[in-house]
Amino acid sequence: MKDLYYLALNIYQFSYLKPLYRKIGGDFIVHKPRSLLQLEQNFFGFPSQNPSRGWFGLQPKTRYMDYQDYSKLSGVMVSSIQFDYERVPEELTTINTGHGTGYKPPRDRDRADFDYYFLDGPMRYDKLMNIVGLELSEDQMIKIGNMRFDKVINREMDRTKILDDFGVKDKSRPNVVYAPTWKWGGGTLLEHSYKYIDDLTDDYNLFIRPHYYDWRKMKHIKKYLKKNGSKHVYLVEPWNIRTKDTMENLAIADLLISDNSSVAYQSLIFQTPILIVGMEEDKIVEKPGQYDVRGIVDHWDENEPIKPLVDENIRENKYEAELKEMLDNCFYFNDGKSTERAVEFLGKLGV
Repeated sequence: MKDLYYLALNIYQFSYLKPLYRKIGGDFIVHKPRSLLQLEQNFFGFPSQNPSRGWFGLQPKTRYMDYQDYSKLSGVMVSSIQFDYERVPEELTTINTGHGTGYKPPRDRDRADFDYYFLDGPMRYDKLMNIVGLELSEDQMIKIGNMRFDKVINREMDRTKILDDFGVKDKSRPNVVYAPTWKWGGGTLLEHSYKYIDDLTDDYNLFIRPHYYDWRKMKHIKKYLKKNGSKHVYLVEPWNIRTKDTMENLAIADLLISDNSSVAYQSLIFQTPILIVGMEEDKIVEKPGQYDVRGIVDHWDENEPIKPLVDENIRENKYEAELKEMLDNCFYFNDGKSTERAVEFLGKLGV
């Protein structure tokens, strides 16, 4: 049996590998102390059918390694990040999953070549096949679907428990989730959070979910909440992928507000109403219409009040059919068996 490794740079990127670890275990590769600490916190005693444990029995088995050198590893490495790296091809097979479906501007690291790619759907296939300088064959493209959707489709998410984990005090209120991206994709966190707090919390629970790379900005929002005595606002820690991961947050959302974040595409599995907020046009990469969620939902003009648009979309969910069609356009299968397909392929590689 070959050894299996999971690779990510930061903790939120490991969330895309949780379904595999839950099924077949494996060792985690980390590169910096914060990632190691957060990984041990999130995967302490994490339920797995074949867990890999470290010295203390309940901690995940981890390897602290150089970011780009894997020449001493043998087996199979599943990475949720794209980057340049060294290895011995005869010893180490590499698979890339990505960590979010979307169309942010390309970077040089996107051209890094892996042996195989686990594809969640046609949208990522299209994006990969159009990266200049990355030459891929059809044999490298392994169509499995979105592993993070399996728990949703198989009805394994407990809404009441999730609400309790978030500490929601008034569960009778509808829940609005604001999940912007970060500055590379044109993120809008501090541009709009204060307005949403003021305008929406009389009637709604508001969850503000920053991108992981914006977590330092949360201190400004905390100060605003304390100063104004605002209630029914929940700041979501993006480093908690155990109980407050993206999918848990979306599972309790009655409406999602976002900008250029891939979270909007993750929400399609719930057909949750979406509002898109304005952002810098040069941060938006054009995509084929069948993959463009921005083209089928309402956009909020920041010069107009936000609450009437939120009220209308929660009351009617008027684009539900279009969101379901978009789900099927962007993701393969949606049958709750995506992780099974990934495990089956890993078995063919000798894992």
